[in-house]
Amino acid sequence: MELTKSEMEIMEVLWDVGVPLSRAELIEQSTEKSWKDSSVHILLNGLLQKQAIQEAGFVKCSKTYGRTFTPTMTREQY
Repeated sequence: MELTKSEMEIMEVLWDVGVPLSRAELIEQSTEKSWKDSSVHILLNGLLQKQAIQEAGFVKCSKTYGRTFTPTMTREQY
């Protein structure tokens, strides 16, 4: 599996935090990123298609619910 630089940045955050994160939490945790906040959904969908991440559940975000994501492999397995 080949991941882009931006996808790797998201994976690094997920690996470092170690708990499922929502899109908003992922943006908060990504201090050094090469991608724009508005494109995070595209990157997450790409990682889902590559089966690098999976949906872990839902969290309440103000009046709506958001998906949370977790890696399907460890840093070492990648």
